[in-house]
Amino acid sequence: MVQVPDPKAAFLETQPSASALNVARCRAIAANEPREEIRGPDYLAEIFLGDDARKSLKDPATHALILKKLAAVSPGGYEYFIARTAYMDAVVERALRENTPQIVFWGAGYDTRSYRFAHLIRESRIFELDSRATQQHKRSLLEQARITIPGRLTFLAIDFTRDNLADVLFKAGYARDRQALFIWEGVTYYLPPQTVDAMLNFVRLNSSAGSIICFDYMLAVSDMADRFGAKQAREAMQAMYTAEPLQFDLKEEQVASFLAERGFQIVDHLATADMQERYLTLHDGSLAGRVLDLFGLVQASVLG
Repeated sequence: MVQVPDPKAAFLETQPSASALNVARCRAIAANEPREEIRGPDYLAEIFLGDDARKSLKDPATHALILKKLAAVSPGGYEYFIARTAYMDAVVERALRENTPQIVFWGAGYDTRSYRFAHLIRESRIFELDSRATQQHKRSLLEQARITIPGRLTFLAIDFTRDNLADVLFKAGYARDRQALFIWEGVTYYLPPQTVDAMLNFVRLNSSAGSIICFDYMLAVSDMADRFGAKQAREAMQAMYTAEPLQFDLKEEQVASFLAERGFQIVDHLATADMQERYLTLHDGSLAGRVLDLFGLVQASVLG
């Protein structure tokens, strides 16, 4: 029997991530978005939902009701997921087209890029890391949906706060002397600061110069005043995901120095206004909606 994530579960060791499933749900909704300009690309996300949820996505009236409910809980959250998915899709697709030797998904959750972009995989080694419970749940649903697992993809179960990241990756064939792309989506804010530091340190010490880490971060509480939806969304996350407490955030103006101190240089840094302009603009020049003003998107490269 397939395990269903419980948002109130006490331990992620035994329950799949409820926050990761919610992201998959939003991606599935976005893939059925009636506005073509902002329609999401993740046509596989719906395989992680129940039958009733999948059917509801196809009904325009129900789809509109779902969006209304999402906006009530987290204004701009749906729009943020549209932007974040498009942004990181582009990063992964570019890495595959460039034949980047290694692509590592940290806290992969229900990410489908390895399967949606399977036709682009040539020599890249791909590693998906996540908790055992989340990974097993994902793999069982992929199997049920008869999704082919690329031969160059390796699944690795890990607890980022307890296990030795180097041991896990090196045993699986990760090469420290080759370039790599690290995708760290929807993860940093659920980790203790010391774990965030340790993971960044791993990238700095164990990937060649020019390697990229792409991640999103949550704005510091002190930065949230008057930001669209920020306070409400943060409170909703804290209430919904009791097994995944919020532990790490950053001030927007400190991101560059934070990364420089850890051996990285910013390649790209998107604030909310950038996301709206790039990913929520319709053909007539108007915005499809406002993006939740709680997160930033970053790409940073390892300094030589």
